[in-house]
Amino acid sequence: MSTVILTTVGTSLLANARREGWVQDKEILAFLERDPKKASAEMNALLRIWQKDDEVVWLHSDTEEGARAAALLERFWQQQGVPCRRVRIAGLAYEAQGFADYGLKNFVRTLAGEVRKAAREQKKVIINATGGFKAEIAYATALGLVFKVPVCYIHEMFQEIVTLPPSPFGWDNTLIAWNEGFFDWIDAELRPTAEVRSRAARMGEEVEVLLEDTPDGYTMLSPLGQAYYEAFKAQLEQAQSVPIYFSPKARRTWEGLEPAVKERYRRVLERLRLPNRTSQSEFKSGGGDALGFPKGQVDERVFYAEKEGGLYVFALTHHGAEYDRLCREGLYWRDHPLHEFTPWEG
Repeated sequence: MSTVILTTVGTSLLANARREGWVQDKEILAFLERDPKKASAEMNALLRIWQKDDEVVWLHSDTEEGARAAALLERFWQQQGVPCRRVRIAGLAYEAQGFADYGLKNFVRTLAGEVRKAAREQKKVIINATGGFKAEIAYATALGLVFKVPVCYIHEMFQEIVTLPPSPFGWDNTLIAWNEGFFDWIDAELRPTAEVRSRAARMGEEVEVLLEDTPDGYTMLSPLGQAYYEAFKAQLEQAQSVPIYFSPKARRTWEGLEPAVKERYRRVLERLRLPNRTSQSEFKSGGGDALGFPKGQVDERVFYAEKEGGLYVFALTHHGAEYDRLCREGLYWRDHPLHEFTPWEG
């Protein structure tokens, strides 16, 4: 499996070349060819992690110098026969407010998009976060952790490569999963702070770290919020491959639902596919083989069990008397033969 190395680009190549008296592109390329590790911080890290057949994506700022540095680095690597391309991050520039409000969010969104693209193409990903603004490095690291991809950079003091491995721990997507409409809404465009705060109030203080107010009266996702939101969308996309099967009873219930109610159950079933479903499930006092999902989020409930990579839905029910009865009695495989389950097509 090939690897895509997502590399943030700064201007160290241009600064180092100027110190040596080189200012023309052909001079800078010659300088780069003589000693790539010395010429550029990005190259210093990249040459330690790159392997044959790897692809390089250069993520550069929305500045003339950032674009020039990336173009020179790309040209050097193309001359070596390495597949690579450049991506410009709109708004990632030196203007302070635009950088914070727009540039960093675009950086996180773009980086996440590249990670998801590589995953769809069944390629591995490494983030080389050595170059660029300090804030880029911080948010690249955060995004690497939530997407579970390694992040590399050069330690400034020791000039050694440091690799943060993919986090072995999952992150709790519950807040976003059960308030997806809010996050879709706030990500679509700038929203007035009063309106955002009114809608966000029921989510509690947990949401505060994911939001950021602007001086002109708007509230948006913070760069960290953008990272978590993008990671959730990637999880949701990947989870669609998890098969769900209905028992005859669940099938009858599904087919008898009104469209609006069916849509609410569809949302629950899509969340059931997410990797942290166990933490949102409960094993009731009646025992049995099925878990109730979700706990305490919505009125629509599902009783399910996992087997051989599939999710088998025993019953669709509603929080209330029937749900309580099924919790007391339990649901068992012996009453639901595996061959009777049929695929849910969504």
